[in-house]
Amino acid sequence: MNNLTTMMKEIEAYLSPAIIDSAQRCSARLLAALPDRQQLENNRVLLAYGGGKDSSYMVAYVRYIQGILWQQRGTTFRLRVSTNRHAAMNDSVMENINRVYQSLAMHDDPLAECLVVDGLQIRPFARHLPMPDAVRQQNRSDVLMNGHRFRADGRSTFCNACNLSMVNSFGLAADYDGGVDVIITGDSPQEQAAYVAWARHLSRLFDAPVADKSRGFSGFLQTLDGVAERYGSRIYGADQLTPAHRITHQLARDPLFFNIYQDTAYEAGAHWALLSEFMRFRFDELMFSFSESDCGNPTLMAHLRGLRAETLLQRNYAEGIREYVRFALGLMVQKDFPPSLIDEMAARYQDDAAIQRQRQRAAAFAVEAFDLSEEQLVCMIYSPFLAQGQQLGHWLSQQQLTLDEAAIRDLLENRSDDSALAQQLTRLSGMTLAQMRHCWQSLPVSSLLDGKSADPLSRVLRFDPHKAVIQVNNGVLNDTVTEIISGR
Repeated sequence: MNNLTTMMKEIEAYLSPAIIDSAQRCSARLLAALPDRQQLENNRVLLAYGGGKDSSYMVAYVRYIQGILWQQRGTTFRLRVSTNRHAAMNDSVMENINRVYQSLAMHDDPLAECLVVDGLQIRPFARHLPMPDAVRQQNRSDVLMNGHRFRADGRSTFCNACNLSMVNSFGLAADYDGGVDVIITGDSPQEQAAYVAWARHLSRLFDAPVADKSRGFSGFLQTLDGVAERYGSRIYGADQLTPAHRITHQLARDPLFFNIYQDTAYEAGAHWALLSEFMRFRFDELMFSFSESDCGNPTLMAHLRGLRAETLLQRNYAEGIREYVRFALGLMVQKDFPPSLIDEMAARYQDDAAIQRQRQRAAAFAVEAFDLSEEQLVCMIYSPFLAQGQQLGHWLSQQQLTLDEAAIRDLLENRSDDSALAQQLTRLSGMTLAQMRHCWQSLPVSSLLDGKSADPLSRVLRFDPHKAVIQVNNGVLNDTVTEIISGR
């Protein structure tokens, strides 16, 4: 027996008449879209769940639709909910997810399937499910290799590999245990069209094959698999590519997309009681990080901006932080965050003392999530190994490192095997000798201000909305320069 009857009585006290009406209309549309409208339990519906405030509401809304059909017809579809996990999601995200599942009576319900994707591994959700060490190591490597190649640009360092991993998790969840019939999305039709255009844009950039449009979702995944292969080859080296860098696209069945964007509003303020009282969603001080509520990486993006100002630009940490905070609070406004949450985020960086506390918190999280020290983050900012050590001397002199530059060049050009020096560089950078040598043979990604670059890596985020052009003071040049700032 399922748990829907009790859940439906409890949840409706937290739903406005407008939400209930929209869910009724949406349930009728979904019923018409299901392949088997006679035996509804034969239909399997997939919903991706990041663990944040908006996706928690999505889970509640779709679960409620599942209940409406049960009440109307005595049968309903099977709901599969899948969370793609990564190192920047701490335990509070799993705690929120668990509370949401409990509130929606999804545990031990035969009509609900709750899954966690860790890299290439997919398992049933469990509150204290440990994250495999291999996933943490992969995420750490992703941050290091992308961070050095993109010279610590916020979005590129933390989001490029993560976005490809998220797409792969869609493929894994859609294929798992016989596949699914329908994927529910809250993206607008314009956003969905933008994703397809983005995939085709990337395929052209990387000269990757484009799958036939008739293949639907599996074709979209296949196109991005070609992109992921070529992107990974440039970042890690073709000989270092693993299955974790690819995207699953051979699905048991090709699902349809069903859009609920037009049926309800996503602003957290519109369903605050449902979120905070019924589902007991809590905003963690690390996971609520600017425009994210399930990921601590934006805190590290701000931290990198502060470190960059303090070291490379010879200014001070607080100046770099304030640049990022102005930018990221603007993103929160664009994403319709409630004013109270925007004010809470601004208060975290309200003065020098608050910024210092956040610096300590960010430094601790960098170690906890990625095992990266402040020294290693600073090394990433300089990216000293790129282009055969173009910034090597600058890094050594500004950071007052008493290492022999000529010996480093000999080591990274394979003219020596100085193991003691290799260990010192690994301690300073966090990278293996093989990773440093790959960077040595790689060119830095040109500025996103350069729209004519032939390097596809420099154009991956060309149309990304999460960036801005700003003027910053360069203490080394004693001048104001134009830069791109990016983040979440």
